[in-house]
Amino acid sequence: MEVKIRTVINKCIFSLVLLVFFPQTKIFSQIGTPTYAFTQICASTTFNSYTVNFTFTGSNTFVLEMSDANGSFVSLTPITILSSQLATSPGNFVFKVPTTTAGAGYKLRVRGTSPAITGSSTSAFSAYFQAFDKPFYINNKIQTVSICSGGSFTLSIDSPTPSDPSPIVFPSLKYKWYKGTTVIPGEIGTSISISTSGAYHVEIDYGTCSTPSSVTKSQEVTVNIVAAGSSFTITSSGGTTICPSSPTTLSTAPGYSYQWFKDNVLIAGATSNSYITGQAGAYHVLVGQGSCSSTSNTITLSTTSFNASIDVLELPQENIMLVGETKTVTVITNASNPTFQWYSGSTPIPGETNSSFSTSTAGTYKVAVTQTTGCTLTKELFFKFKEGVNAVNIPNVISPNADGINDLWIIPQEYISANTEVLLINALGEIALKTKNYQNNWPESALEFKSVNPVYYYIITKEGGEVKKGSITIVK
Repeated sequence: MEVKIRTVINKCIFSLVLLVFFPQTKIFSQIGTPTYAFTQICASTTFNSYTVNFTFTGSNTFVLEMSDANGSFVSLTPITILSSQLATSPGNFVFKVPTTTAGAGYKLRVRGTSPAITGSSTSAFSAYFQAFDKPFYINNKIQTVSICSGGSFTLSIDSPTPSDPSPIVFPSLKYKWYKGTTVIPGEIGTSISISTSGAYHVEIDYGTCSTPSSVTKSQEVTVNIVAAGSSFTITSSGGTTICPSSPTTLSTAPGYSYQWFKDNVLIAGATSNSYITGQAGAYHVLVGQGSCSSTSNTITLSTTSFNASIDVLELPQENIMLVGETKTVTVITNASNPTFQWYSGSTPIPGETNSSFSTSTAGTYKVAVTQTTGCTLTKELFFKFKEGVNAVNIPNVISPNADGINDLWIIPQEYISANTEVLLINALGEIALKTKNYQNNWPESALEFKSVNPVYYYIITKEGGEVKKGSITIVK
């Protein structure tokens, strides 16, 4: 009987302990499910602050956690806590979401770390960070494009420019491509390959945060299907004779893909239906794409010009002047109302702005002749004066001993041209040199000396002109 009484008393004490201890433990560790006023998060650079409330009992160290876009707390979304009130229940957190936030399955929960306990999570909600909210464009703002039947064409979002920003600087963004008002399934990138006609555009995919008032989208591009064999004609806004200072615009039918050529050489970057140029040449454009590309007509442009020459030899030929001799150079031109500027090397010579110029100094010169009426054009003529032998004499003695003096047979410039032949024959009648446009460079290799100084005979013949004959003695 005593044993039974003890057993009953022990059970009563154990039950009392349970009633007292466990209710206190439960109250100590409770964390309520977070509540909030928003139905979704539509953050941006101008607004990104959201408040959640939660109830709790007892003291703890609390953290707010946001799941990934699929509702998993294994990989958390890195939210930033802006402020919190955790001293008394109900507590709250004010937080902002990262710029990569995009999805419809996010959840929130509060977790205690000391002691460790995790509260219930909220229902899923949508959250998007609207990183870009300005108009943008595809394919350089084109409005129409034509492609071959059976071919394809790539529409892509343009890169940013100083005047036109672009969402592609935010790599986390996703997109929706439309044909008309219908979303094209699976196309979420910055470009799309299309092969059927229709009206296309692209929108940034902000999910439920996309509204008619806030969604950003590209211009609409109309795609047409064309057949092979279409003909295209180039027109020139400035005609076929142009002035380089006033370029012309070459153009053909819009709405296709293009590649321009000059003299059958591809012009890099010339891929629109028009091309601006001030250069003479033969131009055509490859129009279309793939199997039905068509080549336009060829349009030949010439530039207006004028004639200008000088009464001395131009470079690379050289003019010979004696020491102390003064040479005068005169421009002959049909330029309209011309002006002149003479240069020593690349430096303008002060005051030398007439059609003639005199100098007694050897060197390289040029004259710039500018037509000032009508089409403004400038031509430059280059010439050189070099001190040398008297133009009436041809040297008959040279000493090729590498001392830098009289090593080469130097003849007057008047006997050097493409229509003047120079012939050298040795004493045995063998040809030592036969050339036109002689470069004053003989002998180019060492000559053989024996007991006497060698003698060579020269014959200089101009086409339809005089013959000059003589001998050259080679001395050491």
